[in-house]
Amino acid sequence: MSATSPWLLLAVAIVAAALPRAAGVILSGRVEPETPLFDWFACVGQALVGGLMVRAILLPSSALSTVPELDRLLAVGAGFAVFFLTGRRLLTGTLVGVAALALAVYLRAS
Repeated sequence: MSATSPWLLLAVAIVAAALPRAAGVILSGRVEPETPLFDWFACVGQALVGGLMVRAILLPSSALSTVPELDRLLAVGAGFAVFFLTGRRLLTGTLVGVAALALAVYLRAS
């Protein structure tokens, strides 16, 4: 590997990252966002996020896998309950869910 190879690789990576962004900036003024295609992309994106969240809760592969499934499900349930009881306030539901999970982990450890 020559001394210029890392710089060449860096230049190629910068161009590869910058070209799609530049194309997006150029084309963004010509694209109509209120179309069925964009609605479909939004739905697919939300479905992917939802699927990943369900997978993280039911089949975790990180440190969350050491927490019993019941504790994870109860924390999610508490978060959803508070989310709906507070008029769909996402931050409140999320904080309650995280706090419920932290409390469950703390109580099991002691």
